[in-house]
Amino acid sequence: MFEVAAALMGLLFGSFGTVVSHRVPLRENIATGRSMCPSCKRQIKAHENIPVLSWLALRGRCPGCGQRISIRYPLTELATSVLFLLAAWKFGLSVAAFVYAGFFWALVVLTVIDLEHKLLPDRIVFPLFIAGWAGLIIDALVRGQPGDLTQAAIGAAIFGGFFYLLAVLVPAGMGGGDLKLAFVLGTFLGYVGGAGAVLVGMFLSFLSGGLIGVLLIAFSKAGRKTQIPFGPYLALGTTIAVFAGESLSDLYIGMI
Repeated sequence: MFEVAAALMGLLFGSFGTVVSHRVPLRENIATGRSMCPSCKRQIKAHENIPVLSWLALRGRCPGCGQRISIRYPLTELATSVLFLLAAWKFGLSVAAFVYAGFFWALVVLTVIDLEHKLLPDRIVFPLFIAGWAGLIIDALVRGQPGDLTQAAIGAAIFGGFFYLLAVLVPAGMGGGDLKLAFVLGTFLGYVGGAGAVLVGMFLSFLSGGLIGVLLIAFSKAGRKTQIPFGPYLALGTTIAVFAGESLSDLYIGMI
């Protein structure tokens, strides 16, 4: 029942995430004002704002002007729902489940923003870092495992330190948002799986980013100098590593 409740809550938070991902880059207030159609500015009614179902019922079009409603809205809601479900499955009914669900929500929002605007806003990254540490401290104290916080700090140093080194060596190849986010990702990976999970997350991030980059060059007009947002691949690699990073690390070490 906890997993089902988490999935349903994920749909609601995913719906809110679509609002945040639209308004934050425009520096609009996310706490006030009803949602409206970006094209005709028609206010969205309550029954038209049910996660996923409303998009399907409206056949992906605004009932006012007929303009298409981007599929990113239901995809954002579904992705958040799945990640909330997985967080509940991995951590059970615990503080960590809520903390990591919030972490995944922020990653989904940052992914949507970075894909559309090539931006990882400080208005999300900084609060995520502060709230994340607060949540992890509470979880560690509740479980009586304060040593896990040391692993989180080491993870932040590894992931963030590596990106800082890249920014120094190749200033044009690394965005400031990626660098700041790396410290957050290292924190959450280190807490859940130690240095091994951090290294796996880093490897998967660069692997997925490299593969997509090659595909874009091969099948589109993108070139080697085309700017590709790296935030989504950081989010993807980190998410996989949260659930399987420690196992993959142990598997690699066992093969050496």
